[in-house]
Amino acid sequence: MEKEFVTYELALKLKELGFDEPCWGYYHVNEGYSIGYAFCYSDRESQPYYGCSAPLFQQAFRWLYQKLNIDKGIMPLDVESQDLLLNELLDKLSSKHLLV
Repeated sequence: MEKEFVTYELALKLKELGFDEPCWGYYHVNEGYSIGYAFCYSDRESQPYYGCSAPLFQQAFRWLYQKLNIDKGIMPLDVESQDLLLNELLDKLSSKHLLV
């Protein structure tokens, strides 16, 4: 099931850009990081060992496409392509924030 969630690094980038939607997973930070499963909001940050929300790939794509005003975005099926496209979209959104 872990392959359905974005990586910890991508989750941190999403958080930095304002992602704050409820998720089914979150990252524990305790001598490394691992995924915990529970429906959670960003207010979990007050709990010990909470790193950040762990959105599903489809949730991350939907949020990014909405922020970038892309009506018909795609979501690749393989994890490597998902990571590459998410990084590209995150870079695009990050540079959009710098222009505003």
